[in-house]
Amino acid sequence: MSTLTESKSHRVLIVDDNPSIHTDFRKIFTPGVDALPSIDDFDLEPDAIEATSQGLRFDSAHQGLDAVAMVSKAIEQGDQYSLAFVDMRMPPGIDGLQTICELWKIDPQLQIVICTAYSDHSWEDAVAVLGHTENLLILKKPFDDAEVLQIVVALTCKWDSARAASMKQRELEDLVRVRTAELEQVAMHDGLTGLANRTKFNDRLRQSLENDQSSINPPAVLLIDLDNFKLINDTLGHPAGDELIRIIGQRLSSVVGTSGLVSRIGGDEFAVVLDSEPTPRSIEAVADGIQTAVAESVLLDGIPFNVTASIGICALAGNDWDADDLVRHADIAMYRAKAEGRDCARFFSKGMDQKLLQRRTMEASLRSALANNEFVLHFQPLLTPDTSEICAFEALIRWQHPEQGLVPPLDFIPLAEETGLIRNIGDWVLIAACQEARNWPDHVRVAVNVSAVQFQGGTLPASVAKALEESGIAGDRLEIEITESVLMRESLDALDQLHALRALGVRIALDDFGTGYSSLSYLQRFPFDKLKMDRTFVQNLNQTDAMAIVSTIASLGKCLGLATTAEGIETKQQLQCVVEQGFTEVQGFYYGRPIPPGEIQATHFKKSNVMAMEQ
Repeated sequence: MSTLTESKSHRVLIVDDNPSIHTDFRKIFTPGVDALPSIDDFDLEPDAIEATSQGLRFDSAHQGLDAVAMVSKAIEQGDQYSLAFVDMRMPPGIDGLQTICELWKIDPQLQIVICTAYSDHSWEDAVAVLGHTENLLILKKPFDDAEVLQIVVALTCKWDSARAASMKQRELEDLVRVRTAELEQVAMHDGLTGLANRTKFNDRLRQSLENDQSSINPPAVLLIDLDNFKLINDTLGHPAGDELIRIIGQRLSSVVGTSGLVSRIGGDEFAVVLDSEPTPRSIEAVADGIQTAVAESVLLDGIPFNVTASIGICALAGNDWDADDLVRHADIAMYRAKAEGRDCARFFSKGMDQKLLQRRTMEASLRSALANNEFVLHFQPLLTPDTSEICAFEALIRWQHPEQGLVPPLDFIPLAEETGLIRNIGDWVLIAACQEARNWPDHVRVAVNVSAVQFQGGTLPASVAKALEESGIAGDRLEIEITESVLMRESLDALDQLHALRALGVRIALDDFGTGYSSLSYLQRFPFDKLKMDRTFVQNLNQTDAMAIVSTIASLGKCLGLATTAEGIETKQQLQCVVEQGFTEVQGFYYGRPIPPGEIQATHFKKSNVMAMEQ
């Protein structure tokens, strides 16, 4: 740094009760190099003399309190003094040490030179009174002009350096504050939505519990899980899924407002802590508002999509609140909401945790069942009434549980679908069913039920192709049975996969036809090979409306050139009725219950005429 640059605006304060001293100081710095000692006497940079003669501004104070007032005013104006020459004796006012103490209270960076002709105070005394001496020098009167010049240049340079260091320190402190805030934002907030993350949520919940221990309305926790969010990721890709998450996060924040904190704690999971004296009614209102906000359409790639949310709520009353308990109970309630059809909110109640424990135990067992070869297939025959021959077997999965024995599909398939395990289980069923079909006559098909979940991700055609290749059977010997739920998703991807299956030669059957929506538009959207009428119509054939539906389904199949199967045939009268209506295939206990593959040959293929034997 050049002395000139740093000295141009320096202010110097002379504090002395003797007017002649003020005059002497100004003479020293009066322009005119000839009146000054030789430059060789100073360790100055080239322009130092010019700086001291042109850049310094001198002010005078004849008493210590006057100096204090002037320094204080200079600070207020932002034009503080760099240096002060202070006399030790200034009667009748405060002495030099007292003056210096007061000056440093106002401006600790002020450089001070004590000017005295006496030994009133030793250096040790000064240190004891002032506490520090890093900005202090002592100049004995009478003083030499060159000595004064050197002191001024040195101390103003020192003041410049200290000021620069102080400014740099403030800059660094500001940078640290900004960076700390940024790191806190990253550490405590979700990068996608900007919402609080799990860490901040947990901190807020624990703090709220500590602050509200005496409240009659303790904090409440809501856990929110978007239903079938994976479908959007699988069909539109992760960018669209991220956009949906961002939009839902904004909507949740708008609903909750200042009544609590919204956080994102997982892929499609959000958590809310309501800690503004929530009442049961206000909690329910927030939950209703969340469901309404989530259900509003979201434009993704220009296409409107609708999602729903399952919400679990825990608002425990009492003094034994624990953050982990609140979250765990809300999680249990959320699983109850999912189990009861999704798109709903449930409050935690005692007993729910036991049911969840049972469910999670079942899920854990289900996950290990495939690896432990605990699944088996049973097969039920389908017959052609006019030839009395078996035309197909439907593969029906069973779970050979090591403790519970043979578990029927209704007890575990819904859980497998909810957890996504149905994909791996379904792949195993396809391979095992096709392998077994190799042991049958070539005209006998194998029918396999496929869940709507198996269409998610677009890998079903590859799984079917693999099963056909490994078994070696022709594609037309495999019949895939789907329900209307596959087509109700309005997914072009599902239709593409169905066409890909047809390209492999696989037959496609619409199962449980007549229940649910049963829109004829499904038959226009895809050329099915077969309609399988739901068994409830056969069981209610004595009812007029059921009989009308049976007749209609048979006629519809005939008009469209589709095979029709009547399920649930248990009596001869039921058989005669559906045959008279024109059904082309029949299935039910009347012909045989599902049996293990090892019993098929002896039970069915060694009979010359199954229909005749039953008659």
